[in-house]
Amino acid sequence: MQCTTCQSDNVQRLSLIYEQGTHNIRTTGHTTGAGVGIGRGGLGFGGGSATTTTTGKSQTIAARKAAPPDKKKIGIPFAIAAVGLVLMPVMGTPVLLIALAIGGFLFWKYSQYNKNVYPPLYAAWEKSWLCNKCGAIYQQ
Repeated sequence: MQCTTCQSDNVQRLSLIYEQGTHNIRTTGHTTGAGVGIGRGGLGFGGGSATTTTTGKSQTIAARKAAPPDKKKIGIPFAIAAVGLVLMPVMGTPVLLIALAIGGFLFWKYSQYNKNVYPPLYAAWEKSWLCNKCGAIYQQ
């Protein structure tokens, strides 16, 4: 495989760059503590413990640049409709109707994007390569 711009053979698939530079993180921490206090009731003792879990994603800059296209998140239209529902008692029915109309329209637009636009974008991404010499991105 050679770069279509500079003919270098130092090339990588975008999907491989993304996969190698993206790592899921999950950490767990445990904390314990004890205390002694003196108050009106006399001497007191107390103790406790906690466990925390953190999850996330670590990503290199190259992996971020090589990331696949994003699908539209259909939760946003539902959130808009929910805000209208919450505001309806304070601001009236027109606010709910406007929020439902906006949410419904966005849901339709996002669904159409995810169905018609996203698949070809993702397919093109799967066929894309990066030249490590000149930085060109091309499809094969």
